[in-house]
Amino acid sequence: MQLFKRTYSILLLTLSLLSAASVAAEKTILPETEGLWEYTSLVTSKGEDRPLTGIFLIKNGTFLQQSMYKSEPFDQQGSMAHAGTCWAGGAGLRLAADQTLHVYPLAKAPTSKLDSDGATEHDLKVTRNGDNLTLVFSAGAGTVQTLKRVGSGDDMQVYQLADGKLALSDGYFILVSGSPQGSVSGHGKYEQNGKVLTLNAISWSQSDGLNHRNLKDVSFKAFFDGKTLNLPDGKTFNVVD
Repeated sequence: MQLFKRTYSILLLTLSLLSAASVAAEKTILPETEGLWEYTSLVTSKGEDRPLTGIFLIKNGTFLQQSMYKSEPFDQQGSMAHAGTCWAGGAGLRLAADQTLHVYPLAKAPTSKLDSDGATEHDLKVTRNGDNLTLVFSAGAGTVQTLKRVGSGDDMQVYQLADGKLALSDGYFILVSGSPQGSVSGHGKYEQNGKVLTLNAISWSQSDGLNHRNLKDVSFKAFFDGKTLNLPDGKTFNVVD
């Protein structure tokens, strides 16, 4: 009886270790996607070319993405932002977004200008050629995004916010924060002097569902002590982890 119990215990331990190894294998990184990437093009699944300005950070199982379409009038351009986790799997790279934000400035009431879809998952086919990366959504059958590497991401600092993430990497910042009640997203270069964070935003989008605000090529000073990010307009983001 004791021998049976011991054998059974060993079997359970072995199965547990195999299960843990399987989960770990599923969550490994995809090295060729690691780094900070700047958008060069986006073509929809219908073949429509949509010029945009944006950034995509993929590093150590974390990703942040923020972009805004590039056309005129600028104030009417939509934006999108995502933040979550990523790993090697599916057609190449799997994304699990905790925040999925789309702003549609031309939406008319009662349709909201803000879509906050919450948690979403994406399966991407990946092709890398030097410093150029191609991501094809829907496992290779959807939107095609091309990007150019602008940083390694090795110095990445990511701060978990209540409704998103703030990342600092390679001299760039990426802010993704939102819920159905409102969103703020942006990216650009930054400079830090003590607790003063100078944000030189390349693109910036805010919406509460009824109203929106697009900004580009603007600079403003924020306060950040590693625990709270305070913007000049009074918006505050608390680091929760």
